[in-house]
Amino acid sequence: MNRESEIGVLVVGHGSRRAEANEDVREAARRIAELGDFSMVEPAFLELEHPNISEGFARLVERGAREVVVHPYFLSPGRHTRGDIPVEVKEAAAKHSGIGYRIGAPLSAHHQVIAASVERIREAIDDGPRKQDWKEVKNYEARPGKVYLVGAGPGDPGLLTIKARALLETADVVIYDYLVNPEVLVFVSPHAERIYVGKVGGGRQTPQAQINSLLVEEAQRGRRVIRLKGGDPFLFGRGAEEALALQAANIPFEIVPGISSALAVPAYAGIPLTHRELSSSVTVLTGARAGDGELSQKLLRQSKASTLVILMGITHLQEIAAELISAGYADDTPVAVIRWGTYEGQQTVTGNLRTIAELSARAGLRAPAVIVVGEVVKLRERLKWFEESIANYGLEEFEFRSAEPSVDGDRSQLTHV
Repeated sequence: MNRESEIGVLVVGHGSRRAEANEDVREAARRIAELGDFSMVEPAFLELEHPNISEGFARLVERGAREVVVHPYFLSPGRHTRGDIPVEVKEAAAKHSGIGYRIGAPLSAHHQVIAASVERIREAIDDGPRKQDWKEVKNYEARPGKVYLVGAGPGDPGLLTIKARALLETADVVIYDYLVNPEVLVFVSPHAERIYVGKVGGGRQTPQAQINSLLVEEAQRGRRVIRLKGGDPFLFGRGAEEALALQAANIPFEIVPGISSALAVPAYAGIPLTHRELSSSVTVLTGARAGDGELSQKLLRQSKASTLVILMGITHLQEIAAELISAGYADDTPVAVIRWGTYEGQQTVTGNLRTIAELSARAGLRAPAVIVVGEVVKLRERLKWFEESIANYGLEEFEFRSAEPSVDGDRSQLTHV
């Protein structure tokens, strides 16, 4: 039998609430099958749409595929192709003994993609007069030999600061993390070098010492260096470690704060962290110890705040809930888990300390996610403005509720935005 006849192709798109975007992925799969003369091609989606990767993989196996080639269809070469896709494909393949797989490189800057982009740009130029450009902020230009530790915000490019954008436009090299939205990188000069140093749970890890050395070396070369981090560089972003390394090497540096996911993500889910009648204090915690992956149990026990915001804790959600209950929190304390907050694909699960781990697991939530604990979570039903703003564009809202009502009548649910 011809080896190629045993190969299935899985075309993976992001998944959207917009039907036309999902249909584009399906049409791409059909055209790839036709043009490439592949006998087995299936579409799949990372989130929000079916079939997901596991379901698409299974369809190819049912059709006789002995090897699956995964093609990331216009997905980020950072977050998705180094993070989500390898994890999900590995899990899917584990369900089918003897089936091999390969993950193809993303299109990225493929010469044909660039050529098509140039053609579209020229079409836009020919359409009419140029719209007014964003006003340059000259005082914010990056300087040679200096390192800027810049917060990229939680994801929504609209939350990037003016100063961060100006620095990105004048950088010689941008060293960026896994959680930086690729749409933010469009502000980087085409002449600048981009270096990915992300850390993905269960995937590729760039040692912190290596990142520190890279920052020093690039600055010593006289380059304008931007260290771009998701959220805020000084809130669980190891910005302090990098700043100390730069100070020890006598490298000038500057901190450019970003909007932290600890603040923005709950806001996009309709959850205020404080309320005059419900919460007068907030504690922000990390859900894992640096280096050993264990819970920050001491911090959890010591926290007396009305509202807790826990970052990097989704992997240990069950342990965190149990620890909080043992620390004196009522088991019916409201909890929300928000994944990919501020993105179009934002997902929110609500429950209480007793139910949240099971509900989140059933909904398939994983990192990156923000956990909010406290009575303010109850306000979400009335304040979920982000979902309502998307619904105004004709998009659907889906809710996941527990199969059996809880004894206290809590409204545990999952909402896809």
